[in-house]
Amino acid sequence: MTPSILSPPDTGSETTYVEFNDRPLGGHRLLLEMLPIGGRILDVGCSGGYLAERLAARGSVVSGIELDPRAAERAGAHCDRVLVGDVETLELPFDPATFDAIACGDLIEHLRRPGDVLARLRGLLKPGGRLVLTTPNVANWTIRLQLLFGRFHYTDRGILDRTHAHLFTRRTLIACLVGAGYEVERLDFTVPVPIFGSPAVERLAHRIGALRPQLLAFQFVAAARAPRPAG
Repeated sequence: MTPSILSPPDTGSETTYVEFNDRPLGGHRLLLEMLPIGGRILDVGCSGGYLAERLAARGSVVSGIELDPRAAERAGAHCDRVLVGDVETLELPFDPATFDAIACGDLIEHLRRPGDVLARLRGLLKPGGRLVLTTPNVANWTIRLQLLFGRFHYTDRGILDRTHAHLFTRRTLIACLVGAGYEVERLDFTVPVPIFGSPAVERLAHRIGALRPQLLAFQFVAAARAPRPAG
């Protein structure tokens, strides 16, 4: 099916595409693992389709939302439909209870009112449908150490990426999800691994991180469900 792409004017800014990171315990793999096989999935912040490509290969029908028109055009190769715009203000032309799952990879930290967006997305999920998201952990020990020395500097990438408008700890992420009407099912995490690290090194780092995830996690990967009707 030819994707439907609704585009605002091209801003002329450079587009950086996210590529799928296949690390066994990386955020992308965990995100994919928590999403259902098949069904209808909404990928919010789909970039160039790095996740949609994997989902479509597993039999899912994927719709996307992406702020950057050029990234959205690339994602259209893997999506049934791509909407271009800011999810905080975009009118979403989907019926209630349309999707089996919604993915928000590295999205909510960029939103001014993430709880409101997550609550609105919940209405698009079928009863019992799953929301899966990733977001950085601002309580990571490296950030705590900076604060200890009176430093809190935004950077071009990482936890304190200057484009991040909302920062989360483990506790505030859970509170945000519950406040938006979800039931939290699983909260996993990633830890930094050297670029030369083997899968065994990554597994060891993850086991160490599990001792104090609120301190050692670089990123949280959460799965939550839209409640089913009572009775």
